[in-house]
Amino acid sequence: MTLAVIIALPGVIAAYLVPTLVVLALHQAGVVRALSGRGWTAISPYYSFATTICFYGVLLAIVLVFASRHGGGAWAQLGLRRFALWVAILMPPFALILQLLTGLLSALLSPLLGGLKNPQGCDISRAFGADPYLAVISIAVIAPVVEEIVFRGFIYGGLRQRWGVTVSILVSSLGFALAHSLSVGGSILLLGPSLFLAGVALAFVYERSRSLLPGIVLHASFNLIAVIAIFVAGTQASCH
Repeated sequence: MTLAVIIALPGVIAAYLVPTLVVLALHQAGVVRALSGRGWTAISPYYSFATTICFYGVLLAIVLVFASRHGGGAWAQLGLRRFALWVAILMPPFALILQLLTGLLSALLSPLLGGLKNPQGCDISRAFGADPYLAVISIAVIAPVVEEIVFRGFIYGGLRQRWGVTVSILVSSLGFALAHSLSVGGSILLLGPSLFLAGVALAFVYERSRSLLPGIVLHASFNLIAVIAIFVAGTQASCH
């Protein structure tokens, strides 16, 4: 697992840099402006979507390579197994409850942090602009699938074999929280606890169901609620 992390770092950086360099080159050459008629603003959602595909594609490929080295089906080893249908039906309501709990936790922490606000809404609305369907595909489809395979199937599954359930849930959830909050500058103290709670819930669902699929449904529902709230509330108008 350590080797996988070491290899993943340059791969993930490259996944971000390649779309950036390509889009910037097209923009400087005037191709983007000619295609859109509105310059960078129009192309930004597609750049964000391309970056999402590259980033998660590289991450998934690295995990699959290392999972397959242990013999047997990589997908099964990572937890993509059958599960009871009634478990999946419970996940969307559970996602709503989890969204309320994490939102409440952030609201309680905000005054203690000088009124710090959650920057994710502005980041998402700026990235996808007037194309919310790209945000839904990126954040509520691609991200939940790959993140559950990585954090619960690969990281939690690997840790569980050595450290047991409780420690592995805590460590993998901490990694999940850090990975998300550090990607949004200056918000780790505000977002960290909420994301840690979400990570614990997702790991618990995986542990109880022994399948990643219910957690994917929970994660996707959780993210979908957030994306809908961001675009329905018109978050972009309040971002500076």
